Amino acid sequence: MTAVASAVTIPARERAVQARALPTRTIRVALAGCGVVGGALVRLLHSSADAIGARHGVRVEIVRVLVRDARRKRDVPLRAGVFTSDVEQFVAEDVDVVVEAIGGSDVAGVIARAALGRGTRLITANKELVASAGASLAALGRTAGATLDFGAAVGGSVPVISTLRDLLGTLPPVYVRGILNGTSNYVLSQLERGSDYPEALAAACHRGLAEADCTRDMDGSDTAAKLAIVAWVSFGVDPSTLPVRRIGLLPEPARFVRYASALGGRVRLIAECARVTDGGITCVVEPVIVPLESSFARTELEDNRVEVGLGWSGPLAVSGPGAGGAPTATSLLSDLLSPVPRTADSSPTRAFEAVDDPRAHSWLVAGRVSARTLLRTLDTSGIPIQSVRASAGDSHVVTRPAAWAALQPVIAELAASNADPLVARVELPAVGRDLS
Repeated sequence: MTAVASAVTIPARERAVQARALPTRTIRVALAGCGVVGGALVRLLHSSADAIGARHGVRVEIVRVLVRDARRKRDVPLRAGVFTSDVEQFVAEDVDVVVEAIGGSDVAGVIARAALGRGTRLITANKELVASAGASLAALGRTAGATLDFGAAVGGSVPVISTLRDLLGTLPPVYVRGILNGTSNYVLSQLERGSDYPEALAAACHRGLAEADCTRDMDGSDTAAKLAIVAWVSFGVDPSTLPVRRIGLLPEPARFVRYASALGGRVRLIAECARVTDGGITCVVEPVIVPLESSFARTELEDNRVEVGLGWSGPLAVSGPGAGGAPTATSLLSDLLSPVPRTADSSPTRAFEAVDDPRAHSWLVAGRVSARTLLRTLDTSGIPIQSVRASAGDSHVVTRPAAWAALQPVIAELAASNADPLVARVELPAVGRDLS
């Protein structure tokens, strides 16, 4: 009897598991782009199909893929007939969701407006598009009953946008700051390990973390676009109207690494939006020299880290890989499988506006001039000095706390004399005066 009962019970359990695993509905998807990110999403959907069906009760079917060359063979598990290079054919496809992963704002903008305008949900990894037109696209979607999801546009696999939306049910944060560009962080890490800039850049390209032209990564433009999106979600400011003060790492990222090492720290490209007055926020992207033991200094290679200050004793932090096809594809999939589409409407209702940064910080100011010339320039502007170091034709100082506006005459004078000025915020403990 026992053996017979067991024989009957086991298949019944298997049938129950199989029944739970059967997808209950199909999501028809049109995918714009099948490059690093789009291709990674296709492969992820294929390899995870059973798990997606079992956990979410859905089957994701990619019915159309927009590419530049529909005849080119691609290493993805899709039949050749789904590919098209015809934008009009693509936007006319009857689907449940459009996923946009082509970048830029021209063709992507056409696709986004067509999808949202006819009431189709749009999921995008395109930070340029969201930063320049996110508010208008969200408004278009509201009118047509569609949602705009863009969690993959910021942070790669790091759930920055969803974390902010989940946290900000009542009050906006005090600040959001962090490393938002995995490519530049990877390059800085390689420079710290002894590579030169071309080697570091080549390694980033080899790992699929950078395009051949990674100017937007290294000059802070990519980070600034992501920060504008963060400010939109956190403070409700239209990202297309938000001024972001930006200092990039070009043309010589290795100089930043060298100066930071001389001061006993590490340099990171940090993005920050913060409340600085009752109704005013400021947004900055700048190199920051941080202590070796800090969480940002320990964030290496392509990892991102974002800290959200909520007025608690310490910030809430999220971190993880922030560049590459697989991390971004994972974030796209998270948006796709979200049971409740998350739109930008969750941004705070309180009105904030962008204001000039009134805060005082210590700064590294460097130039290819003598220490005497550099000190004289700073003294003319009334900025007190904490330390100064000089080598042949290349000097740098660390100032005492000063507002950004106070540095402008110094930077302008050094630039006018072709001294290749370099500026970074310094968050190290006070260092002694060194006239060597």
